[in-house]
Amino acid sequence: MELLFLQVSTENASYVLLNEILAALNNKQMVGRIFCDLYKAFDCFNHAVLLEKIKFYGVSEKFYNLAKSYLDGRCQKVILSHNNDIESTWEKIKQGVPQESILGPTFFLIYINDLPNLASIGTKILLYVDDTSILVTSPNLENFETKIDKIFGDINNWFKVNPLMLNYKKTHYLQFNMKNSWDYDLKLNYQGNYVTSSSNTKFLVLIIDDSLSWKAHIDQMLSKLNTACFVI
Repeated sequence: MELLFLQVSTENASYVLLNEILAALNNKQMVGRIFCDLYKAFDCFNHAVLLEKIKFYGVSEKFYNLAKSYLDGRCQKVILSHNNDIESTWEKIKQGVPQESILGPTFFLIYINDLPNLASIGTKILLYVDDTSILVTSPNLENFETKIDKIFGDINNWFKVNPLMLNYKKTHYLQFNMKNSWDYDLKLNYQGNYVTSSSNTKFLVLIIDDSLSWKAHIDQMLSKLNTACFVI
C-alpha cells in the first residue's frame, strides 16, 4: 500500500466536497454526507499502531527512527490538589501527541491514510486532518440505504480497530436536496448510537446547508461583520 495522503488547503477541500455534491445532484441522484467528529482525535491515536503504519508504508528508516524518538520517553501524572498532596505516579504516554505540535497533523494523516480504502462505488471519504466526511450517492432509495449503512458500519469498525472514537453528538448527517429532488429522512445509527440529521453543519470555515443556498453561512458572516463594525 502506498502513502497517499495530501495536505490540501481548506479551499481545495471545500471545493472537492461541493463539486462532488453538485455533480451528483445534477445527475439526479440521492446525495447524503456524513460529517464525522472524532472524540479527542489527537489525544487518542495509538503510538504503536502509528509506528507500525509508518513501517508498513516503507517510509525511510531515518524518519521512522525520528518519529519513534519523538513519541518515546514522554510521561505524565495527575495532580488533584493545589498543595500537591494527591497525585498519581508517572506513567508513560502511549497515545496522542502534544497539543499544537508541528508533527501532530502529519502523524495523524499517516494514521488515517488507509481509511479511504473502505470506500466503494458510490461512496467517497474525504480527509482533512481530523475532519472526515463521507459522501454517498445513488440513483434509487434502496441502493442508497444499503450503501450508507454499510459504509457507516465499516468506518465505525475501523475506528474500533485503530483505536479512535466517533463523537456521535457532534457527528451530523445532511441529506442534500434541490428543487424537485429527493426528500428523504434517514435515521442513521450504529449499534444504537444515532447520528443527528441536520439542515446545516460547519465544514472547515463554511456553514453548508442541505440545499446549498448559503443562507446560514451568509447570516453568520453578517453577524460577525456587524460586530466588527460596531467595534470600529
